[in-house]
Order: sequence, then C-alpha cells, then structure tokens
Amino acid sequence: MSANATVNDAVTWVEQWLEYDETLHVYWLLPHRGDANYERDYVLADRERVTLIEADQFMGDTEFSYLFTGNGYTEDQLLALKRRIYDELGYVDIVVDQLREGRTVLYRWLLFLSGHRAGDPNPFAVIANVHDLMVPFKYPSDGHRIDYHRKLEVAEAAFSDGRWFKARLDADEMPVYGQQFLQQSVLAEALDTSVVTDSPIDFSAFDEAYASRPRWLHVAGSGWEKKHGDLVMDIAATLYERLGIRTLLTSMDTIPAKYQALEWVEAHPEAPRDLYEEMLRKGDMAICATEYDTLARTWFEQAASGQVLVLRDEPWIYDCVPRDSKLVAPVDELEARAVWAAEHWEEAVAENRRVMGHVREVRSPERTGQKTYRDMVRLVDERCDEFESPKAKRIERIVETLDESTFGLDELNRASARYTENGKPLLDQEWCTITDLVFSLREMGYVDVGDGGTPTFTATVQHRRSPSEATGVQEQSLSPFNRQNQRRR
Repeated sequence: MSANATVNDAVTWVEQWLEYDETLHVYWLLPHRGDANYERDYVLADRERVTLIEADQFMGDTEFSYLFTGNGYTEDQLLALKRRIYDELGYVDIVVDQLREGRTVLYRWLLFLSGHRAGDPNPFAVIANVHDLMVPFKYPSDGHRIDYHRKLEVAEAAFSDGRWFKARLDADEMPVYGQQFLQQSVLAEALDTSVVTDSPIDFSAFDEAYASRPRWLHVAGSGWEKKHGDLVMDIAATLYERLGIRTLLTSMDTIPAKYQALEWVEAHPEAPRDLYEEMLRKGDMAICATEYDTLARTWFEQAASGQVLVLRDEPWIYDCVPRDSKLVAPVDELEARAVWAAEHWEEAVAENRRVMGHVREVRSPERTGQKTYRDMVRLVDERCDEFESPKAKRIERIVETLDESTFGLDELNRASARYTENGKPLLDQEWCTITDLVFSLREMGYVDVGDGGTPTFTATVQHRRSPSEATGVQEQSLSPFNRQNQRRR
C-alpha cells in the first residue's frame, strides 16, 4: 500500500468483511511496523483471522523512497508471501493490489506458488484498487511521471480481473483518457465489472460540535503542491486581519518555517494522530483549495468534527458534496466565501451539517463493505464455476477414506500418503496442487474455517453473517470463500 488513505480504506473493508463472513481469512502485506509507524491492532492483526506479513518496500530505505511509493514488489515481499502463505499450505482467492505498478510480477509469482498449469482456470482474482488514477490533469508538475506511466496504469487496471475505484471521477476519466490507446470494447467491459467504493470513514468517531463563533482555522495534512498551501495561508491571513481568527497547522510532515514564524499561527509539525485529533476538536473552520483529489479524508474528518469546511469548486468534490452547497466557490472567490462563512456563522454551520448528512451516507463503511464484499463473491463464484477436473474424483476418494470431519490441510496431506499409489502425499504428486486440493474440497462441501496458519477444513457448514443480516441489504450470492456445491448436498 502506498498512502495512509489507502490503508485507512482497507482497514475499514477488512473490518466489515470479518463481520460478514466468519470463515474469511485476510493476509496483509505491509511495510515493517518500525518503518511505517503503525500497530498490529490498527490493521486488525491482533486477531486469529488476520495475518500480518511485513516486508521491505522497493527503495524503502533510501532518500528516494517517495518516488517509488506506488512501485512494484520487492524480492523480500515476494518471498515473505511464500513463507507466510504457501509454505504453510495456504492459498488466496482474492488479491487486492493497491500499487500502481508491478501487478504482472505479483500475478506471475502467485500463479507459480499455487501450482497453476497452462490451460487451468486462474485460482485467484486480482483486483486493482484504483485510489488516484494518474490521468493527465493530475501531477502536472511531476517530472518523473509522463504519459508512459499514465498509460501503463490505465492499461493494468483495465486488464485486471476487477477494479475498485475510490472516486467516481476516476471511473469517469479512465475511458476518456484510455480511448486514446485502448479499444472502447476493452474499456467498456472493464467499467461494466468495476465498483466505485467511495472512501469510507467511520464518522461515529467524530463529534460534530460547533463553536458559538469561529476562533481557529485548522489547516491539516501534507503540504503537497496540489493543495495550494500558499493560497490557504493567504486566506488565513485575511481571516486573522479582518476577523481575528487564528490558524492551527498540523501535519505528519515538516511545516515550512515561514508559516511557523507567523504570530497568529500555532504550528504542530510531525504531529501524531492523537494531537491531530485534539486539533480537530479545537479548530472551527477548514479550507480545501486543492486542484484534484480522490475523496480526500482529512477535510471531511475536520467537517465531521464541527469545522465548517469551505471547498474549492472542482469536479472531484462532488463525489461526496451536494452540488448546490453554499460552502463551495471557484478558486478566485474562495477567500470571499471563507469570510462569508465566518461572518454568517449560523448559516454556515447549518450548511456544514447538511453537507455532512450527505457525506455520511456516501462514505458509510457499511455501504463500502457491501460493495467490495459482493464483488469478491462474484469473482470467486466465477472461479468455482470454472473448476472442473478429473483430479477432483481422485482427491475425493482419498478424502472419503479419512474418518475425520475436520482436518488441517497438512493433516490431510500426511494422511493421504497411505492411500496413493506411490505412497507419497497428495501435494507431492505431480498431478495435485494446492489449488486442486482446495477446490476439490469445496466441491465436496467442505468449508475452510478461516483460522490462521495452515487452513483447516470442516464438513460442518459454518454460520456466516451475510451483508443482508449485518446491514439489511439483500444478498445476491453465496459466500465466495466457502461456497457449497448445491447439486451434491
């Protein structure tokens, strides 16, 4: 994963999926905790059905790491996947790839580890999580990004098994740019099977409490050029000079000395999360002047904390802001709108409440969890339908000789040596791979219970909370990871 927002999104998905499906197991591939400053419980790896795999990122230990945050997979990462999954007789059904590049290598490696043979159905599906599509109007001043990178990212997304777009804007822009070098039929098919996830936020963690009048403007987050920090600080100066509103600055990065030196600024560079949350409660206003983004998180956390949010009129904001909002203005009117909000405080607060009512619906974790889970159901159902092999009958005959209703794959593999013609375990046979074994067990009605380590299968059907039970939305598919063969049961 290449950015804080992508990790936050994925944490929310995983939390929802674990609620829906009691037999789902999740593997995380993340940088080492000491390098990326996160805890096991933050990524839900403090429980049995989540395995954290830590490995070095590409160029991660160099001063140039920022150039490669979205690059491909390292030797350390690929070998870590082998050790923590396949060496333990594990497997994957779905891969959610959050990097911009390197999908080809990842796909090849996982196919090899799963024992895939030419002509066999793919044992897993790779989903491209498109969190900030590199279309031409984005990153215009980055000399290390050219059309080659933009075309490559669009093509890799189009040819993946599935696509999750964080923002509808990116889904709309992909065919506009992509038609220059891809056939329209390719783009149409890709978009037909895509999902717009909308970046989820658990707004229950924020107290939308407003001050009686504005005293503090809160400028939070990174200082990327696209966010136009100088413009925001010019507006901040006007708010101070005309209305006495001071400015809070919080960032996980450094803050320019010229900002910190201002007498009306309280600056917190390299601010930890708890300090940022404290400033959420202290701030009263926020300004978004960025040119482009994909359902940014920080500004809407500020708005959910009772900070009236004034936004620059750009297409991306309408993924989650009503088009008639009084808090939206063109860039050359942004300062005037911020002054209006401060001077017409009660009206501005009422409008911010209306915006947040809309945002809460669009960016609901439950809504995003439903969308992503259903797409995994669809993709794994397709693979279950494709799996037809005479090997399944041979495996079934061996499994039926065992007097066990629950067993680990390692136990089954060891015991199977007693029933094979050459006395070797199933997974030492040239004709049997981990994929053959897993899909055959599913065909027989066995269920993977989702424990950590070597997978355990049972003949007892496990109860699973479906999205319809958990959220009131009707479910249309069977569990993707433990679909029972209805003809045989």
